[in-house]
Amino acid sequence: MNFHVLTLFPEMIEQGLHTSILGKAMEKGCITLETTNIRDFSANKYNRVDDYPYGGGAGMVMEAEPVYRACKSVEEKIGKSARTVYLTPQGRVLNQTMVEELAMEEDLILLCGHYEGIDERVLEEVVTDYISIGDYVLTGGELGAMVLIDAVSRFVPGVLSNEESSQFESLQDNLLEYPHYTRPEEWHGKKVPPVLLSGDHKKIEAWRYEKSVERTKERRPDLLKNAVSVTCAFYAPETSWKEILLQTTEEMTRYGTFLDVGRKKIRKQYNNFGSRDFLLFAVPADLPDDSPLAAHEEFFQSFHGKNTPAALIVYGDSENKDQSATDRTPDHSAAGQRIPNPRHLPDSRIPKGTAAVSAASPRENLSGHPFLERVLPQPTVLHPTAATTRTVF
Repeated sequence: MNFHVLTLFPEMIEQGLHTSILGKAMEKGCITLETTNIRDFSANKYNRVDDYPYGGGAGMVMEAEPVYRACKSVEEKIGKSARTVYLTPQGRVLNQTMVEELAMEEDLILLCGHYEGIDERVLEEVVTDYISIGDYVLTGGELGAMVLIDAVSRFVPGVLSNEESSQFESLQDNLLEYPHYTRPEEWHGKKVPPVLLSGDHKKIEAWRYEKSVERTKERRPDLLKNAVSVTCAFYAPETSWKEILLQTTEEMTRYGTFLDVGRKKIRKQYNNFGSRDFLLFAVPADLPDDSPLAAHEEFFQSFHGKNTPAALIVYGDSENKDQSATDRTPDHSAAGQRIPNPRHLPDSRIPKGTAAVSAASPRENLSGHPFLERVLPQPTVLHPTAATTRTVF
């Protein structure tokens, strides 16, 4: 990830970010930071970049030409147009979903305003995103740029020593993070909750989820409006595929429910879902003739939804029929694109009752796929990178 900051105060950006975790990430080459001084592109011999506003009013306005030339100099250097973010209180307020989306970019240009703002004409020409870090006004966009760089960098591989830290933390699943404790077991008469000392990981995970919900209700009830409960119902006879499917779901949520249809004994149950649920079906593209999936068709048909968003992942390749099961090694390389990473789909957090419909198979139409056409009404499956949303049942 390469960050390019257009600013009047490059030393402010550099001194603030070349320390701690981000400083180490730059040393390792995980991220790069380049600052461009907008004053260097002024046509004024005194390097002035501001002037009085038309129509009068307090303060000064940054001129269009220096900003434009600074932006184009960065694009010429990297050899392409790049997503350009203007830090302004008039933009969308930054949230975790936006951070994850921005983290997929290779290059980000961050434009820091100053004074009363920047000439609107250049903003219309070069800016792709208007982002705010909160409903308050700062003296310039530099602090906002540093906040954004810090948040986005956490999702760049290699930046954090614990790769799970960027996924499972505050605001994951639209829930605040659970309370944390460390040694000693008792401090000022307050003891660590016994469940955290039990060693029972299932109970610990359940406790953490409960505390996350409680804390969110108490401190940020607004977040619960967009919270989604994720359920993955899958059939994966090959262990390697099962692991990938579980990992794919865990990219979307920490507290997902997994239903393995391939189990020899599966409890009959009726699953009723609403608009606050998200259902993920995952089945192989090539079903063998002796597949036990048909025996569990009744189980799949027990899923009842009411405006429930659902996504369909079809994994494997129907062209590999002649290969043995051991030879069909999952290919999740960039070329294969067998299992899509939810972060590579727009708004993979499934907001407001819509769902990305994707497939790991190169086939675009599943009308001939056994079983699925009986479970999902006329399913249309798109390539993993396709940008589409659809509520399927």
